[in-house]
Amino acid sequence: MLYLGLDVHSKWTTINGFDSVSGQTVFWERINNDRDSFEAVLGSLEGPLCGAMETGTSCWSIYRMLAPFFEKLLVVDPVEVWGRKVRRGAKTDARDAMTLAVKLSRGELCGLYVPDEQTQDLRSLGRAKIQATQLVTKLNNEIWSLLKSWGFGIERSLLSKQGDKILAEAASRLPEHTARVLEMWTRMLHEAQAVVAELQERIEEAASNDEVCQKLMTIPCVGEFTALVMRAEIGDIRRFASARHLVSYCGLCPTLSMSAGKGKSGRLSKACNHALRYVFALRGKCGSRLGRDNPLSQTYWRTAIRHSPNDGGIAVARQLVRVVYAMMKNGTDWNPEHLHRQRQTAESPPAAAAAGTA
Repeated sequence: MLYLGLDVHSKWTTINGFDSVSGQTVFWERINNDRDSFEAVLGSLEGPLCGAMETGTSCWSIYRMLAPFFEKLLVVDPVEVWGRKVRRGAKTDARDAMTLAVKLSRGELCGLYVPDEQTQDLRSLGRAKIQATQLVTKLNNEIWSLLKSWGFGIERSLLSKQGDKILAEAASRLPEHTARVLEMWTRMLHEAQAVVAELQERIEEAASNDEVCQKLMTIPCVGEFTALVMRAEIGDIRRFASARHLVSYCGLCPTLSMSAGKGKSGRLSKACNHALRYVFALRGKCGSRLGRDNPLSQTYWRTAIRHSPNDGGIAVARQLVRVVYAMMKNGTDWNPEHLHRQRQTAESPPAAAAAGTA
């Protein structure tokens, strides 16, 4: 078995490794990241090949070029390889690649999920919508702040038709340079809104042609955008052993600090999939508007009354993650009766305890 570590950069890759039987080492420095260059190097090696590479911006495209040459190729998290501490001493691509090869031969590395091309394509669409929406919010805040600094009282949303009238009136009353800045901000805002509208059309089309998205959209608070982000970012549901693992992946579980055998819960973890956290948190806030008979709404108000509205939204988001996990794993549609039965089972005492009480 030939174990190879690959230190991947945007333009080239350094390969370093060894044969586990003969102990002979192999090394190639700065191989161009194209199929022909990889074939010239890896095609001449006698297999089987086993490799590992760190995740990064271009790792998925490079992985697909390299995968045909390897019997086993892992994409690993750099934190798993190096830890969170700062590395000291000399650091070179060759040493990093050899470290990957050694850890791989010892079985110390665990591969990450590699999305297929369709899933990666849908991820690009959903993440672009999130970024564009956040850009619209940022531009709106910039314009609002600019107008407030000149004494304009704004009582209407600037994203509506009445908002356009407010901006036109303000531009005629502002000084020359400020009016020009307002004009540029407004033009950027309208362009960003057009991008959001086009992305939404593409998302609706993609969701209508995807079976998983159609099932997720049977949930009362889930539309095309939310369903597509859930389907694309989760990918293969089988990679999560339980719903708790998916809750952690979405960043909806609190951090835990241990000292002297005692644990203390902190804020929500930031080590997560930010796109999933964004959509689940948004849907969690809708829990108060789903109707009295909806189990998600009941979860919201039960938690919000005891704690706070923010805690109620997080509780709904966690419950929604568990619902999505069950639906994607079993291939079923939304059924509120399942949540009602789960709550009754959790709240009812065990049979033996009930008999003893009687």
